[in-house]
Amino acid sequence: MASTGVRARVHSVRRGVGACLLTLVLPLVAGCGAGFGAQSQQVYQPADGVTVRSSMVYVVNALVVTDGNGNGTVVVALVNQSDEPDQLVSLTAEDTGGDPVEVSPIPPDFALAAGESVQTADESTLRLSSPKVKPGGLVTLTFEFKQAAPVTIEVPVVPQSTDYADVEVGPPPPQPGG
Repeated sequence: MASTGVRARVHSVRRGVGACLLTLVLPLVAGCGAGFGAQSQQVYQPADGVTVRSSMVYVVNALVVTDGNGNGTVVVALVNQSDEPDQLVSLTAEDTGGDPVEVSPIPPDFALAAGESVQTADESTLRLSSPKVKPGGLVTLTFEFKQAAPVTIEVPVVPQSTDYADVEVGPPPPQPGG
């Protein structure tokens, strides 16, 4: 009878040790199971536009708002990360087939103060036009600056509704001398 009591205690101790080990190891295994690819480790951008931070001028939340008739306005925040002022000197655009999209001329005073941001939706100065500029499409934009490296980015085309209802959209103004 004494051996039955000893066996019961041994089984009880084993179960207790097993339960303790399981309690300690399970959270470690579960937490490491996701690894570096876990959703919480991924960059998440809760916005419609696209952001590129590869130059001294960041292109933040870039997209094109269209009226549905081939006209669009580039909506973007250009953030000058430099200690020196810069200037947007050129904007070119292509549709998904690589064909050029007509772009309005850049105002000669499109300055980017050092450490400051410029939001183009406020003035609707960056306009483009092409029959292929349609909601749900993509446009490749290339921003060229006086000092910073150029930035090429593929951006979505969204309709002029809801969040973008107040963005002024229309055809680019005529080129000087044209």
